[in-house]
Amino acid sequence: MPDLFQPESLSWALTHVKRFGDTDIFPIPFEYDAIAHNWNSLGPYLQTIDFGKHNIFADRRVMVVKPGGGFRAAMQLDPRDQLLYTAAVYESAELVEKARIPVDQKVACSYRVQLVADGAFFPPDNGWGVFHSRSKQLAEGAKFSHVLLADISDFYNQLGQHRIQNALEMAGVSADRSKNIERFLNQLTAKQSQGLPVGPFASIVLAEACLIDVDNFLRRLNVPHTRYVDDFHIFCTSRKQAIEVRHSLAEYLFEVHRLSLESSKNVIQFVHKFLANELADPEEQEKSAKVEKLTELLNAIAEQHGGYWSDDEVQEEEEELLGQAEQDSFIELFEQCVTRPPLQLGLARHLLRKALRSRTVVLNNLVFQHLESLAPVMRDVVRYLAITIPKKQAAIRGRELLEFSSTSDVGTLPFVRIWLLDLLARRPDLCEPARALDYAEGTPKSFGVRQTALIAAAHNQIDWVRARKETWRNHEPWSRRALIWSASILPSGERRPFLSMVAEQGDHLDAAVAKYLLSL
Repeated sequence: MPDLFQPESLSWALTHVKRFGDTDIFPIPFEYDAIAHNWNSLGPYLQTIDFGKHNIFADRRVMVVKPGGGFRAAMQLDPRDQLLYTAAVYESAELVEKARIPVDQKVACSYRVQLVADGAFFPPDNGWGVFHSRSKQLAEGAKFSHVLLADISDFYNQLGQHRIQNALEMAGVSADRSKNIERFLNQLTAKQSQGLPVGPFASIVLAEACLIDVDNFLRRLNVPHTRYVDDFHIFCTSRKQAIEVRHSLAEYLFEVHRLSLESSKNVIQFVHKFLANELADPEEQEKSAKVEKLTELLNAIAEQHGGYWSDDEVQEEEEELLGQAEQDSFIELFEQCVTRPPLQLGLARHLLRKALRSRTVVLNNLVFQHLESLAPVMRDVVRYLAITIPKKQAAIRGRELLEFSSTSDVGTLPFVRIWLLDLLARRPDLCEPARALDYAEGTPKSFGVRQTALIAAAHNQIDWVRARKETWRNHEPWSRRALIWSASILPSGERRPFLSMVAEQGDHLDAAVAKYLLSL
């Protein structure tokens, strides 16, 4: 029997991508706007695809910078594959959730499934707060003396795909669907039989499915633990017990999953050191910094008034002090974050996203001074800068970005370059068209001309687009669609005949892009 998806599952997958993006790593492809516009034809086309026989389209891959050195491989699926993959996991997600240790046990804290119509796999809180508070609760109890911190080495890339299939089937997913998900993953890794694509949110559900048996194994050892993704906090009554548990966990992971513990993150700590060193929460750090700054300001004013000042004076200055304390502590906390390696990813993202929401420019200078340190969170850096760089400073800031790219040790890395080019496309005022095109053409050949085509369109470089219009078929799919997209800047008399031809001759996604542009 063909393995087909329900129409509502594919629609939900599109809603999910439109709201959250296809990954949390790459810029969101423009193709999804075209797919949404042409859903009346593309939806039925995707419904006819037999998932058990489907051969994947071309994806994109990049090595993402990690704090403290090193890289992790990330993947961006072809939009059609992304929708199929998301729909497959959507139809399996609630069964996986039911198979996990109940949420009120606070063991498997990360990414509890809660499907909603607006496209969310998970509730707004991804479970970090529960993980943090449960760890603190167990550590502050009088029962435990040591904490085993364990982290699985290269978890996503080392996961066995057959183990994923087994986990899905154990959760109640049909044998055919679980095997077809394994087959899909197997194509992504050239039949190497291991690895989950890093980036798509659907992968999180499959990763959690694979850790159900590990959570249950630790419970059988009768040691309290709490987990966030592949980070385990295991609480023991002695160092001897912690060593024995570490041995048992390492043995189980190897024998059952062929996984190993990361040696650098596999440590045993006294409870008091764990409380002091490990339980860093971005929001708590920000609140603490604000209190310290407010106290500092209050002490300064008290000293200025000789220690004698009335309640009325306090009331008058209180609001101003709070605002100043918040801004000062916010800046100081961010400065500490970027100047004390390795970069705290959670804290850096929290502060950049808060600055983006408030559209404040107060972090601009620090961001530009520490672009290299912020390379692991370049996505959040670009989203923040695209909104907050003042127009009057655009030319200066653009030159600083290009100088960073040419002089920094990480400036030429593909991940960094992709995001800087995305910023130059969002903000054409940052750079002269010729320099932007020249910079884009330095993108590694493995990425084709996609980035350059998007820069040409953003900077209205009609001659560049015109010179490549007739050879659009000769490029790999991601570049081909960008070349079609760039035709949007051509004069109407030239643009419409070209797009009409693509709509007739291109594949489903090429045609969708052309039809979307024609509709505009």
